Amino acid sequence: MSERPRLTIPDAGMLGTARTRRDVLKMMAMGGAIVLLPSAIACSDDDPDGGITGPGGPNTGNAVTIDFAKPGDVGVLQFAYALEQLEADFYTKVVAGFAGSSAFNAAEQTILTDIKNHEVLHRELFKAALGTTNGFSLTPTYGNLNFSNRTAVLNAARDFEDLGVAAYNGAGQYLTVPGNLTLAGKIVSVEARHAAVIRDLISPKSVDFAPNAFDDVRRPETVRVAAQGFVVDKLTFANTPAGFSAGPGTNNTTG
Repeated sequence: MSERPRLTIPDAGMLGTARTRRDVLKMMAMGGAIVLLPSAIACSDDDPDGGITGPGGPNTGNAVTIDFAKPGDVGVLQFAYALEQLEADFYTKVVAGFAGSSAFNAAEQTILTDIKNHEVLHRELFKAALGTTNGFSLTPTYGNLNFSNRTAVLNAARDFEDLGVAAYNGAGQYLTVPGNLTLAGKIVSVEARHAAVIRDLISPKSVDFAPNAFDDVRRPETVRVAAQGFVVDKLTFANTPAGFSAGPGTNNTTG
């Protein structure tokens, strides 16, 4: 790859002008002209690959192995790519369900559509970075999750976002390329803001917006087990790093 994908975020002072949840998403995530991608990527609001739940239950498909021993942080990037595929697919299904349901009002639909677009951009970023040699496609599945039920969708979204934040926080320590660490740090900040916005939709104007001083940090294997419940393919790891720093969070004693 001749050019490494880069992300930039606006000046933090712009937060002072934010008035709505969507303002925060646009300024601190990837909603406006914030993302810089290689010219090979052509992203739009549409997601031709996502939103399709394939046959079979979790862990019943072909094995997809992520090897953390691959040079250049490939294994960690594959790990992140797997999670971004799941999140992009989930939100694509959420948005697709707006037409046949009144579960979400117009403002909430706008917010969830923005989040969906961010996740699609994340997925496409990793897809381009990994290329055809190290890339792969996962088939998500959601069991009996009712996408027409507001509570069920928001609770699932909160869990996905919390898992993503904990995954990036845990896997970041294994990155060896400075540019990759910078990129992961920017993406996890986006995911954390998603989590905060979702929590505010569930419980508006409450401490749930940011319930803890520190976000969770999780081992890749802990994240894999949680994510496997929503993936038909059999996710497997090879050469998982033995060391792990759990961080200062109160829930991170074991990772």
